[in-house]
Amino acid sequence: MRITEYYIILGKEGFLNDHATTIQAVLCNIVGEVSPRGTAYVGLVLEALLRLFPSEGGKLLDSCGIANKFLEACAHNYFGIDSCDPDRVVVIYMTALARISLANPAFLQNKLPITLQAGTFGHSQLVDLFVKRFQAAGNGAHGLLFESLWGMLLLSFYPPSHTMTLTNSVLEKANEIFGAFVYLLKNVNRDGSNLLSYEVECDDDEEKIDRDTCAYDVLLQEQAACDKLHSSNFRHQLTEKLNSLGAALGNDDYGRFLSTLDSTTLQQLQEMLAN
Repeated sequence: MRITEYYIILGKEGFLNDHATTIQAVLCNIVGEVSPRGTAYVGLVLEALLRLFPSEGGKLLDSCGIANKFLEACAHNYFGIDSCDPDRVVVIYMTALARISLANPAFLQNKLPITLQAGTFGHSQLVDLFVKRFQAAGNGAHGLLFESLWGMLLLSFYPPSHTMTLTNSVLEKANEIFGAFVYLLKNVNRDGSNLLSYEVECDDDEEKIDRDTCAYDVLLQEQAACDKLHSSNFRHQLTEKLNSLGAALGNDDYGRFLSTLDSTTLQQLQEMLAN
Protein backbone atom coordinates (compact mmCIF):
# COMPACT_ATOMS: atom_id res chain seq x y z
CA MET A 1 0.00 0.00 0.00
CA ARG A 2 2.86 2.38 0.74
CA ILE A 3 4.34 1.68 -2.68
CA THR A 4 1.02 2.51 -4.36
CA GLU A 5 0.74 5.65 -2.23
CA TYR A 6 4.23 6.74 -3.28
CA TYR A 7 3.48 6.15 -6.96
CA ILE A 8 0.31 8.27 -6.75
CA ILE A 9 2.06 11.11 -4.94
CA LEU A 10 5.18 11.12 -7.13
CA GLY A 11 3.61 10.10 -10.45
CA LYS A 12 0.63 12.45 -10.15
CA GLU A 13 -1.53 12.86 -13.27
CA GLY A 14 0.71 10.72 -15.45
CA PHE A 15 0.53 7.75 -13.10
CA LEU A 16 -3.23 8.10 -12.65
CA ASN A 17 -3.85 8.26 -16.40
CA ASP A 18 -1.62 5.28 -17.17
CA HIS A 19 -2.47 3.04 -14.23
CA ALA A 20 -6.05 3.82 -13.16
CA THR A 21 -7.15 0.23 -13.84
CA THR A 22 -4.22 -1.08 -11.79
CA ILE A 23 -5.23 1.09 -8.82
CA GLN A 24 -8.79 -0.18 -9.17
CA ALA A 25 -7.67 -3.82 -9.31
CA VAL A 26 -5.47 -3.43 -6.23
CA LEU A 27 -8.18 -1.76 -4.17
CA CYS A 28 -10.95 -4.11 -5.34
CA ASN A 29 -8.90 -7.06 -4.12
CA ILE A 30 -8.15 -5.48 -0.74
CA VAL A 31 -11.05 -3.28 0.41
CA GLY A 32 -13.17 -5.31 2.79
CA GLU A 33 -10.80 -8.29 2.65
CA VAL A 34 -8.10 -7.32 5.15
CA SER A 35 -7.82 -6.73 8.88
CA PRO A 36 -8.49 -3.33 10.44
CA ARG A 37 -4.72 -2.84 10.59
CA GLY A 38 -4.52 -3.59 6.88
CA THR A 39 -7.31 -1.14 6.16
CA ALA A 40 -5.28 1.55 7.92
CA TYR A 41 -2.72 1.17 5.14
CA VAL A 42 -5.46 1.18 2.50
CA GLY A 43 -6.35 4.58 3.94
CA LEU A 44 -2.95 5.87 2.81
CA VAL A 45 -3.83 5.11 -0.81
CA LEU A 46 -7.34 6.53 -0.49
CA GLU A 47 -6.07 9.76 1.03
CA ALA A 48 -3.29 10.18 -1.57
CA LEU A 49 -5.72 9.51 -4.42
CA LEU A 50 -8.56 11.73 -3.21
CA ARG A 51 -6.33 14.48 -1.88
CA LEU A 52 -4.63 14.93 -5.24
CA PHE A 53 -7.58 14.00 -7.45
CA PRO A 54 -10.83 14.54 -5.51
CA SER A 55 -13.04 14.43 -8.61
CA GLU A 56 -11.15 11.95 -10.80
CA GLY A 57 -10.28 9.73 -7.84
CA GLY A 58 -13.89 9.64 -6.74
CA LYS A 59 -15.03 8.58 -10.21
CA LEU A 60 -12.32 5.89 -10.26
CA LEU A 61 -13.53 4.45 -6.94
CA ASP A 62 -17.18 4.69 -7.96
CA SER A 63 -16.85 3.09 -11.39
CA CYS A 64 -15.36 -0.16 -10.01
CA GLY A 65 -17.80 -0.48 -7.09
CA ILE A 66 -15.44 0.42 -4.26
CA ALA A 67 -17.54 3.42 -3.20
CA ASN A 68 -20.52 1.07 -2.90
CA LYS A 69 -18.42 -1.18 -0.64
CA PHE A 70 -17.77 1.84 1.59
CA LEU A 71 -21.49 2.57 1.89
CA GLU A 72 -22.36 -1.08 2.55
CA ALA A 73 -19.76 -1.18 5.34
CA CYS A 74 -21.31 1.98 6.79
CA ALA A 75 -24.76 0.39 6.71
CA HIS A 76 -23.57 -2.75 8.50
CA ASN A 77 -21.73 -0.69 11.11
CA TYR A 78 -24.76 1.55 11.67
CA PHE A 79 -27.02 -1.39 12.49
CA GLY A 80 -24.31 -3.22 14.46
CA ILE A 81 -24.55 -6.33 12.31
CA ASP A 82 -22.36 -9.23 13.42
CA SER A 83 -18.90 -9.19 11.82
CA CYS A 84 -19.37 -5.59 10.67
CA ASP A 85 -16.27 -3.47 10.25
CA PRO A 86 -15.21 -1.67 13.47
CA ASP A 87 -15.36 2.09 13.83
CA ARG A 88 -11.66 2.56 13.02
CA VAL A 89 -12.25 1.02 9.57
CA VAL A 90 -15.55 2.75 8.87
CA VAL A 91 -14.02 6.12 9.76
CA ILE A 92 -11.51 5.65 6.91
CA TYR A 93 -14.30 4.75 4.49
CA MET A 94 -16.48 7.66 5.64
CA THR A 95 -13.61 10.11 5.17
CA ALA A 96 -13.15 8.85 1.61
CA LEU A 97 -16.90 9.28 1.03
CA ALA A 98 -16.68 12.81 2.44
CA ARG A 99 -13.89 13.72 0.02
CA ILE A 100 -15.78 12.20 -2.93
CA SER A 101 -19.02 13.96 -2.01
CA LEU A 102 -17.40 17.34 -1.48
CA ALA A 103 -15.88 17.14 -4.97
CA ASN A 104 -19.13 15.83 -6.49
CA PRO A 105 -22.14 17.08 -4.47
CA ALA A 106 -24.58 14.88 -6.41
CA PHE A 107 -22.61 11.70 -5.69
CA LEU A 108 -24.81 10.40 -2.86
CA GLN A 109 -28.09 11.27 -4.49
CA ASN A 110 -28.70 7.87 -6.12
CA LYS A 111 -26.49 5.73 -3.89
CA LEU A 112 -28.95 5.28 -1.07
CA PRO A 113 -30.98 3.67 0.39
CA ILE A 114 -29.37 0.29 1.05
CA THR A 115 -31.86 -2.30 2.28
CA LEU A 116 -30.66 -4.83 4.83
CA GLN A 117 -32.53 -7.35 6.95
CA ALA A 118 -31.74 -5.16 9.96
CA GLY A 119 -33.26 -2.06 8.37
CA THR A 120 -32.95 0.55 5.66
CA PHE A 121 -29.82 2.67 5.48
CA GLY A 122 -30.76 5.91 3.77
CA HIS A 123 -29.61 9.53 3.78
CA SER A 124 -30.95 10.10 7.29
CA GLN A 125 -29.02 7.12 8.64
CA LEU A 126 -25.84 8.24 6.85
CA VAL A 127 -26.04 11.68 8.44
CA ASP A 128 -26.74 10.06 11.80
CA LEU A 129 -23.65 7.86 11.36
CA PHE A 130 -21.45 10.90 10.63
CA VAL A 131 -22.76 12.48 13.82
CA LYS A 132 -22.33 9.34 15.94
CA ARG A 133 -18.81 8.57 14.68
CA PHE A 134 -17.54 12.17 14.75
CA GLN A 135 -15.61 11.62 17.97
CA ALA A 136 -14.09 8.39 16.62
CA ALA A 137 -12.90 10.31 13.55
CA GLY A 138 -10.86 12.51 15.89
CA ASN A 139 -8.56 9.69 17.00
CA GLY A 140 -4.92 10.00 15.95
CA ALA A 141 -2.75 12.94 14.96
CA HIS A 142 -4.80 13.37 11.79
CA GLY A 143 -8.08 13.46 13.75
CA LEU A 144 -8.77 17.16 13.27
CA LEU A 145 -8.31 16.79 9.51
CA PHE A 146 -10.85 13.97 9.33
CA GLU A 147 -13.31 15.82 11.58
CA SER A 148 -12.89 18.98 9.47
CA LEU A 149 -13.67 17.06 6.29
CA TRP A 150 -16.75 15.57 7.95
CA GLY A 151 -17.80 19.01 9.17
CA MET A 152 -17.42 20.45 5.67
CA LEU A 153 -19.53 17.64 4.26
CA LEU A 154 -22.34 18.06 6.80
CA LEU A 155 -22.26 21.81 6.23
CA SER A 156 -22.63 21.27 2.48
CA PHE A 157 -25.91 19.41 3.06
CA TYR A 158 -27.62 22.52 4.49
CA PRO A 159 -29.70 24.61 2.09
CA PRO A 160 -29.13 25.43 -0.63
CA SER A 161 -28.20 21.79 -1.30
CA HIS A 162 -28.41 19.27 -4.13
CA THR A 163 -30.27 16.59 -2.18
CA MET A 164 -33.41 17.47 -0.22
CA THR A 165 -33.37 14.24 1.79
CA LEU A 166 -29.88 15.11 3.04
CA THR A 167 -31.03 18.65 3.80
CA ASN A 168 -33.92 17.38 5.91
CA SER A 169 -31.59 15.02 7.75
CA VAL A 170 -29.07 17.68 8.75
CA LEU A 171 -31.85 20.04 9.80
CA GLU A 172 -33.17 17.34 12.13
CA LYS A 173 -29.69 16.75 13.59
CA ALA A 174 -28.77 20.45 13.74
CA ASN A 175 -28.07 20.60 17.46
CA GLU A 176 -25.48 17.81 17.39
CA ILE A 177 -24.00 18.99 14.08
CA PHE A 178 -23.63 22.60 15.17
CA GLY A 179 -22.04 21.37 18.37
CA ALA A 180 -19.43 19.72 16.14
CA PHE A 181 -19.03 23.00 14.23
CA VAL A 182 -18.32 24.82 17.49
CA TYR A 183 -15.74 22.15 18.36
CA LEU A 184 -13.97 22.72 15.03
CA LEU A 185 -13.99 26.49 15.43
CA LYS A 186 -12.43 26.11 18.87
CA ASN A 187 -9.77 23.59 17.93
CA VAL A 188 -8.71 24.17 14.32
CA ASN A 189 -6.15 26.93 13.83
CA ARG A 190 -7.36 29.71 11.56
CA ASP A 191 -4.59 28.92 9.09
CA GLY A 192 -5.21 25.18 9.29
CA SER A 193 -1.67 24.59 10.49
CA ASN A 194 -2.73 21.87 12.94
CA LEU A 195 -4.55 19.81 10.30
CA LEU A 196 -2.07 16.99 9.87
CA SER A 197 -2.09 14.56 6.95
CA TYR A 198 -3.20 10.98 7.53
CA GLU A 199 -0.45 8.60 8.58
CA VAL A 200 -0.45 5.07 9.96
CA GLU A 201 0.77 5.02 13.53
CA CYS A 202 2.37 2.13 15.42
CA ASP A 203 -0.17 -0.03 17.22
CA ASP A 204 2.14 -0.87 20.13
CA ASP A 205 5.69 -0.59 21.40
CA GLU A 206 6.74 -3.80 19.63
CA GLU A 207 5.80 -2.53 16.18
CA LYS A 208 8.57 -0.48 14.63
CA ILE A 209 8.73 1.46 11.39
CA ASP A 210 12.31 0.84 10.33
CA ARG A 211 12.73 3.37 7.52
CA ASP A 212 13.94 6.88 6.89
CA THR A 213 10.80 9.01 7.08
CA CYS A 214 12.35 12.42 6.41
CA ALA A 215 11.65 12.50 2.67
CA TYR A 216 8.18 11.02 3.22
CA ASP A 217 7.35 13.63 5.87
CA VAL A 218 8.35 16.39 3.46
CA LEU A 219 6.07 14.87 0.80
CA LEU A 220 3.15 14.78 3.24
CA GLN A 221 3.72 18.43 4.18
CA GLU A 222 3.67 19.37 0.50
CA GLN A 223 0.50 17.33 -0.01
CA ALA A 224 -1.20 19.00 2.94
CA ALA A 225 -0.36 22.42 1.54
CA CYS A 226 -1.98 21.65 -1.81
CA ASP A 227 -4.97 19.71 -0.45
CA LYS A 228 -7.91 21.07 -2.45
CA LEU A 229 -10.24 20.33 0.44
CA HIS A 230 -8.02 21.85 3.12
CA SER A 231 -10.32 23.07 5.87
CA SER A 232 -8.60 26.27 6.93
CA ASN A 233 -11.48 28.25 5.39
CA PHE A 234 -14.18 26.38 7.33
CA ARG A 235 -15.01 29.51 9.35
CA HIS A 236 -15.69 31.47 6.15
CA GLN A 237 -17.73 28.63 4.66
CA LEU A 238 -19.83 28.37 7.82
CA THR A 239 -20.53 32.11 7.83
CA GLU A 240 -21.57 32.06 4.18
CA LYS A 241 -23.77 29.01 4.68
CA LEU A 242 -25.56 30.57 7.64
CA ASN A 243 -26.25 33.69 5.59
CA SER A 244 -27.60 31.68 2.65
CA LEU A 245 -29.53 29.38 5.00
CA GLY A 246 -31.62 32.30 6.22
CA ALA A 247 -32.49 33.24 2.66
CA ALA A 248 -33.20 29.63 1.63
CA LEU A 249 -35.50 28.87 4.58
CA GLY A 250 -37.16 32.24 4.92
CA ASN A 251 -37.27 34.34 8.06
CA ASP A 252 -39.90 32.33 9.91
CA ASP A 253 -38.43 28.90 9.22
CA TYR A 254 -34.91 30.18 9.87
CA GLY A 255 -36.05 31.52 13.25
CA ARG A 256 -37.60 28.16 14.09
CA PHE A 257 -34.40 26.44 13.00
CA LEU A 258 -32.28 28.59 15.31
CA SER A 259 -34.70 27.91 18.17
CA THR A 260 -33.90 24.18 17.90
CA LEU A 261 -30.23 24.82 18.70
CA ASP A 262 -28.97 24.67 22.25
CA SER A 263 -28.71 28.25 23.52
CA THR A 264 -25.11 27.77 24.70
CA THR A 265 -24.08 26.27 21.35
CA LEU A 266 -25.74 29.13 19.47
CA GLN A 267 -24.12 31.76 21.68
CA GLN A 268 -20.66 30.20 21.30
CA LEU A 269 -21.13 29.96 17.55
CA GLN A 270 -22.14 33.58 17.22
CA GLU A 271 -19.28 34.78 19.40
CA MET A 272 -16.62 32.79 17.55
CA LEU A 273 -17.85 33.83 14.11
CA ALA A 274 -17.91 37.47 15.21
CA ASN A 275 -14.22 37.40 16.21
